[in-house]
Amino acid sequence: NDSKAKYIFVARNPKDCVVSFYHHTVGFPRHYDFAEGTFDTYFNLFLNGKVDSGDYFDFLRKWLDRKDDPNMLFLKYEEGRKDTRKYILQIAEFLDNDVYPARLLADDEKILKLVLEHSSLEAMKQHPRRWCSDRTGYKPFIRKGSTGGWDELLTEDQEELIQKRLDEVFTKEELEFLGEQYHS
Repeated sequence: NDSKAKYIFVARNPKDCVVSFYHHTVGFPRHYDFAEGTFDTYFNLFLNGKVDSGDYFDFLRKWLDRKDDPNMLFLKYEEGRKDTRKYILQIAEFLDNDVYPARLLADDEKILKLVLEHSSLEAMKQHPRRWCSDRTGYKPFIRKGSTGGWDELLTEDQEELIQKRLDEVFTKEELEFLGEQYHS
């Protein structure tokens, strides 16, 4: 923990994470050897922290415990999708409130508009090789980027297992802070 360093953490709903990371894992057969793996198998690996990113719930717990540190910006993916402009300005203020917001907003928001354009899902989809290795024959690396699409694969039982794990690891107040998608 370097007190001069600044940390930005982005939390994302675990239901969306497991679906997104499943597609990611299946789409990189040379890296994961899981191209033929089923979602049910992957779900169990995710729930038990047996994926390459480790245990989602423990990871979130560690960063949530630091959310009020002065060198920490704790963001929620879902909020960034709702209002990307506000999200970018929040990051700029955190990095250096005296410099970056003014630069982004100068000249009729010229730089901010460029950041919004080049960080959009549409722009990222146009240049997939900038973000990942070749995935010919597999789903694109930049898939949806949406929120709430977890019900495409999660069963009701799986949703309940994720909720049970959230309720074990986090307090009611913490789940409320994280957002409505974290509690039932």
